[in-house]
Amino acid sequence: MQAQREPKVISEVISEVISEIISEDKICQVESLIKQLDLVRHIAESGFWLSTDELAILLNLDGKFIRSLHNEIASPNPNYKFFWRNFECILADRQFEKGFWLLRTRDNSLVNTSINKGQEKGLELSKAAANHTNQAPNSAITSEAIPSEAISLNPSPETKVIPTPYALIENFLSQSQLNDLLRYSIHKQAEFIPTSNSANDPNYRKSFFLAHFPEFSELMIDRVRKITPQIIKHLDINNFAIGQIESQLTAHNHGNFYKIHNDSGSDDDASRILTYVYYFNREPKAFTGGELVIYDSRIENGYYVAADSFKTIKPTNNTIIFFPSHCMHEVLTVSCPSEYFADSRFTINGWVRHV
Repeated sequence: MQAQREPKVISEVISEVISEIISEDKICQVESLIKQLDLVRHIAESGFWLSTDELAILLNLDGKFIRSLHNEIASPNPNYKFFWRNFECILADRQFEKGFWLLRTRDNSLVNTSINKGQEKGLELSKAAANHTNQAPNSAITSEAIPSEAISLNPSPETKVIPTPYALIENFLSQSQLNDLLRYSIHKQAEFIPTSNSANDPNYRKSFFLAHFPEFSELMIDRVRKITPQIIKHLDINNFAIGQIESQLTAHNHGNFYKIHNDSGSDDDASRILTYVYYFNREPKAFTGGELVIYDSRIENGYYVAADSFKTIKPTNNTIIFFPSHCMHEVLTVSCPSEYFADSRFTINGWVRHV
């Protein structure tokens, strides 16, 4: 009598079928792809920013497309993004002639099977976009290539707005220190140089700064270092070991401004935790405008983005403000009719880094 064979479990049958169809090389490719997608998803959820070079390595972008990204970074276009598989790559900031990117997971919302007629068109477009992506797995597709209806059938609701904390301290320096600082700054007018930005866009930032002013930078750094532990507690920031404290002296005159940005978006600046801005000017004040706008945040797909709400801080003589460096902010346009340098909106601004 022939012995009966033990029945195979379904997993063994599937394994044998797959092994016959897919070679070891193909299996290795699939495993490699899964690891790559898991890594991309992890970075998207963590909210980390990537430089263009890092993004190119992560997504295995080809040289031609990388060059097109660098062209976009050099352009004044503030809202550039592209799609890679089911991830959205957003140009978040330009610093030191480099672009920094946020990754967002484009979750497929087709799990709801009750699709009405108004959604059928979007469903077809989503399928078409997926097919287009599958034609070139390692290539990127610009946002213009996919109709807006294909992005999401059921947009997620607005997430909770997280207010940006700040600390404002009046009369930060003594009157004699303030007077000496103002005289010093006006006397150093010839040493101030124009500020710049990574995109080399003259419509992004206009002001003048003095990088070396040891007579007062040491005073400011010492005062900031002593008060930082109280600021950390007041802003409810996790305690950290205080490292380098930076400072620069800035002057905003007629027509000067600084568009929305943050202070910790690049690799070089990632250790910045606190931003501070100390205001001083001649009295009576000869300028208007120059307010600091600090945007609230909301978490979108695991990372912080600027909310529509914000706080406006008027530049007040002998006052200093502290806020988290990762928060988006901008300086509104200054109006100084005299255009005299001495009438400028002066600041000592800087950053507290962790060790």
